[in-house]
Amino acid sequence: MKQSGKILILALLLGWLTLVSASPVLSQDARLGPLIEGAKKEGKLQVYALLVVSDHLQIIQRFKEKYPFIDVNLWRSTGENIFNRVVTEARGNAHLADVIGTSGFQMYQLVKRGLMQKYLSPEAAFYEPGFTDPQGHWTSYYVNPLVMAYNTKMVNAADAPKNYEELLDPKWKGQLVMEEDEIEWFATLSRHWGEEKTNQYLRRLAGQNFHLRRGHTLMTTLVAAGEYPGAVLLYAPQTQFTKSKGAPIEWNPPNPTVVSLSLMGIAAKAPHPNAARLYLDHMLSEEIQRDYISGKFFKLSARNGVSSPVQKRLKQVKLLPGDISQAEHLEKHTKAYREILLPSR
Repeated sequence: MKQSGKILILALLLGWLTLVSASPVLSQDARLGPLIEGAKKEGKLQVYALLVVSDHLQIIQRFKEKYPFIDVNLWRSTGENIFNRVVTEARGNAHLADVIGTSGFQMYQLVKRGLMQKYLSPEAAFYEPGFTDPQGHWTSYYVNPLVMAYNTKMVNAADAPKNYEELLDPKWKGQLVMEEDEIEWFATLSRHWGEEKTNQYLRRLAGQNFHLRRGHTLMTTLVAAGEYPGAVLLYAPQTQFTKSKGAPIEWNPPNPTVVSLSLMGIAAKAPHPNAARLYLDHMLSEEIQRDYISGKFFKLSARNGVSSPVQKRLKQVKLLPGDISQAEHLEKHTKAYREILLPSR
C-alpha cells in the first residue's frame, strides 16, 4: 500500500474514533439544548421539598449559577403537608408546583393519583433499583438508614445491641427509647419477613416496655444527652453527625437495615417543565450528591460512587429500601402497629 493510502486510512480511523468518543457529549448537548431554551422562556421554577431551608437554598444557589435566567421559589414543609397541598391545588385546578420532594408513602399516593409525571433523568442511571422508580416518577435524593444507637458513657460497645434479637434481651427492659410511629419500618419488614414473623417480633418488642417518643431528631438528642442509654432506631446520618460533634453516641446497623427514602420528581402538570427537568438533573448529579448532600449536609446519598463514613459501615448489612408500595396497605399496617405497640393509646 502506498504511503498516501496509509495516511488516508489513518486519518479516517482517527476521525471515526473522535466521533465515537464525542457522541455522548453530542447527545448530552442535543438533550440539554431544548431544555435550556425552554427554561429560558419559562424563567421560573417552584420547588416543594422536605430538605431544611438553609441546606436547600445552597443547592438552589448552585443551580442559579448554572442557569441564572431561572427564578427559583422554595416551599419547605413536612411530607404530609406537601402531599395535602399538592392534592388540594390539583382539586382546584391550580397546578403551582414544578418539582416535588417528599417522603415515600406520600410520593406513592401522588403517583397513584396521577399527580407526578414520568421523567427518566440521565442521572437516575447511577441509582440502584429500589432507590429510583423505573418508570421515572421519582428518585431518592437522600436516604435515612434506621439503625440502633447508644450512649457510649452508659453502654459498652460489647454490650450494645447489634441486631433485632438483642433488643429483646431482658437487660434492656424499660431502658430504651423508641419512635411511636415507625410505620414505614414496620411495613417494609412485613413485606421482607412476612406479616406473621414481623407481628410476632413486634409483640416481643412491645413486651420490653420501651419509652415511646415522637421524632428521631428528639430521640438522638436525648440519647446523646444521657436521658436514655440507647434507642431502638435512629437515623444513621444524623447519629453519625452528632457523634462527629463530640457527643457520646454510637450506632450499629441491624441486618437487614431498613432505609427510609426522601424522593423527588416532577409534578404531572408542572407549569415550568423544562426548568423542572434541569433542576431534577441538578439535584441527582454527582456534584450535588457528593459535595452537598453527602458533604456539607452530612446526609446519605443513594447515588453509586458517593461514599461517606455512614455508607462504608453499611456495607456489612443488607439494605432494604423503604417499600413505598406498602402505602396501599397503610391503614392495615398502622392499625396492627398501634394495636401491638400502643394498646392503651
